[in-house]
Amino acid sequence: MGLAYKDIRGLLEWRSGQSGGEAATLGRLTLTLHPKEISELRRVFANDPDALDWLDKYRYADFADEMLKQALKFNRVTSIDFSDYEGATVVQNIGEPLQPDLIGKFDLAIDGGTLEHVFNFPVAIGNLMRLVKRGGAVYTINPCNSLAGHGFYQFSPELMYRVFSPQNGFEIQFVRIAIGHNLSIEKTPNHEVYDVVDPAKYGNRVYLASRRPAMLLVLAVKRSEVEPFTEPVLQSDYLRKWDTAEPSALNWKGKLVESVGRSFPFITRMLSGYVERREASVRNVNAYTRRPR
Repeated sequence: MGLAYKDIRGLLEWRSGQSGGEAATLGRLTLTLHPKEISELRRVFANDPDALDWLDKYRYADFADEMLKQALKFNRVTSIDFSDYEGATVVQNIGEPLQPDLIGKFDLAIDGGTLEHVFNFPVAIGNLMRLVKRGGAVYTINPCNSLAGHGFYQFSPELMYRVFSPQNGFEIQFVRIAIGHNLSIEKTPNHEVYDVVDPAKYGNRVYLASRRPAMLLVLAVKRSEVEPFTEPVLQSDYLRKWDTAEPSALNWKGKLVESVGRSFPFITRMLSGYVERREASVRNVNAYTRRPR
């Protein structure tokens, strides 16, 4: 469980100019920065003596507590874990009912790679949402693709857009994909990071089929005190289908492809395979927008 350069930059976007308050982390998060990333952060924090002091003392895979205090300006960091083997502040199974004194206490709650290991995911993510007060934020980092076996689950942008929705009291700030080169994600410096459009706005499923591991990064802000999941969480493309009175008919292009396919099936298989692979990759510019490093 941990944070990296991409996570610091994403959190800074939301935290910009703020100070004080409390942060909670699921587990004690480590922080993995590579030399070029440290140099870039020195530029980012050039006018912040506290953050530079933290960077001077930083060692690879240190716990992230001091970064959260000195760079992101939180007064206190509370770690919540299933056991105290890494010195967690609070021992709590996040997949079981949350301790009442933790509800609505924090300005930021970070899941740095825990939820995919918790079997009771709906309860766990609901508890993560309950940790923050109104105006606070939740930040999550979880496997998205090519990491089957890392935990119980891999997650999709569709899930996060539907979970952190206004009906559950939240507003999405961003949903992103970070592409790695190693199964141990922290070993990849300078991840390729892409913003992902909401499938409901895209008008179709947003796929990702890749040979390299991908992590899902989500930041959402709590706008209202709503008990999560009192209404069903439903996939957007099914909602669209259910709202349509009749199945959509093929246009002239679809009819042409269907006609060619009957006579030359290998051509349509080849073309449809190419189109599907491109649509399910970060080269699909209608669904993915690459962010500057």
